[in-house]
Amino acid sequence: MATSAERFARIVYRNWPSNVFNPLTRVINKQMWRWTQGVTLKPTAKILVEFDPWLGPEKTISCRNALRMFANPKTRKTNPKCEITTKIKNDRTEPIIDVEYMDGERIIFKSANLHELEIFERYMKKAAEKDPEIKLPQ
Repeated sequence: MATSAERFARIVYRNWPSNVFNPLTRVINKQMWRWTQGVTLKPTAKILVEFDPWLGPEKTISCRNALRMFANPKTRKTNPKCEITTKIKNDRTEPIIDVEYMDGERIIFKSANLHELEIFERYMKKAAEKDPEIKLPQ
């Protein structure tokens, strides 16, 4: 007869995400940490995030994680005038992140097939073009 600790360990291991032990996941997490440390909203006027939660977590997770990073208090302090809006739909449309910069230029991320690392890389590269003071991670 298994002890309760052994049964608990089996349940946890069985339900543990398989990608935790994947070395590629560790590399992506390190890159994510580097890119998200310097996220700034300085050249940004508006961010609109639209997603349908009923589309499924595999399609909306990158959009929701990007929203969480943009709405982070540390990130918000870089530009308190930046307007971050969330639109939750139920029409099964693809998740979209619409970023409008101070000069009127817009960039739209269709995030259903993008990883949040790709979103932050593209966002920060465009922000660095707008504001030369922004330093990109190596």
